[in-house]
Amino acid sequence: MPDVGPQARPNQPPTPTQRERETRSTGADLVAEGAMQIVWEDRWHEEEVFASRLSFYLLAQSFLVFAAVEATLSSVAPSRWLPLALIIDLAGLVLTLVFWYALTENLRRLDAVKEIVAEGSPQVGVRGYREIGAIRTAHHERRSQRRLPIPFSILPKWSPSWWLAQGIPALLGAMWIALIATAVVTAG
Repeated sequence: MPDVGPQARPNQPPTPTQRERETRSTGADLVAEGAMQIVWEDRWHEEEVFASRLSFYLLAQSFLVFAAVEATLSSVAPSRWLPLALIIDLAGLVLTLVFWYALTENLRRLDAVKEIVAEGSPQVGVRGYREIGAIRTAHHERRSQRRLPIPFSILPKWSPSWWLAQGIPALLGAMWIALIATAVVTAG
């Protein structure tokens, strides 16, 4: 009786177990490749969202600041403009708090995605790129050792994105509080 095993029938389709094994290994590779593509796209999406939010926030703030200063420093009956100035100032302060939260959360998510790209993630099925991790580590070490011409030793400890997400809203929040105080003092 002739042998009917896989060696005797090379033109025959593989047995289900062979097909399943090939599908599993090929599928896992495709999932890993697809997962990495998704992670990269998600990283760039988060970068774009961060930049768009920051741009919109600064544009909205510039219009509100102009309107608030105009209403606060109006020479025609300052007490008449006080309610409008306070409404604009409070709207600017609330907008600052909302965007501060949004930018901070966006930055946290972006940092998490960057970490997955550099270190990998077994949950996502991404192996990571050691080169990126090594570059990030070297960059952070150099940034922390950098000597600045100004005495702010705290500056190099955080990334420029962190300073954009934290520094700009903090500065504008303080400005809105000062404008509220100025409006009350000017009208009184």
